[in-house]
Amino acid sequence: CTATSAPASITVIVCDDTLNLKLFIQGYYAGSSTMTPALFNQGETIDNTVTDTIVVEIHDENAPYAVIDSKLAILQTDGTASCTFPNANASYYVAIKHRNGLQTWSALPVQFGIPSISYDFTTASSQAYGDNMFEVESGVWAFYSGDLNGDENIDIGDLTILENDISNFAFGYRAADTNGDGNVDTLDDPILNSNLLNFV
Repeated sequence: CTATSAPASITVIVCDDTLNLKLFIQGYYAGSSTMTPALFNQGETIDNTVTDTIVVEIHDENAPYAVIDSKLAILQTDGTASCTFPNANASYYVAIKHRNGLQTWSALPVQFGIPSISYDFTTASSQAYGDNMFEVESGVWAFYSGDLNGDENIDIGDLTILENDISNFAFGYRAADTNGDGNVDTLDDPILNSNLLNFV
């Protein structure tokens, strides 16, 4: 009954990575690090802790920055969202797409290959590639609102969509509802117009 031992190398492969995000959308921001429950206001859910859905992409860190994977995530009113990427084991840019928010990328590639990764866009404009965010209150940053047609600019094309929806008294799940109150009206205009005039 003598004990024997031998050194061994063990490689542990992490199969799934959970990406925990924090981000705010400018038009939905209600203050005190919370957002309006847009989906609830638009009649899409009975859960008033949900703001909206977002698309989370991970991109190769080298040009041409190909999409490696894409997931749909639920964005909570506190700005948190989570999604799981299987077999992600390198550094990737994280890109966020939203139906009326300007597409925003992480400033630098994020290291995957561990079970839980966190990235907080809200703490500084430098968390986004090109510092491309808006300060909604002191020290709190959000993605620009108003890219209604998804062309990565806030311009006259987006304003036309908003004005048409205002004229048609549109309500419900609409990209032009930039403040998330469930209606498309003149209250949605100031944010989009401000960002348009600033060539966002």
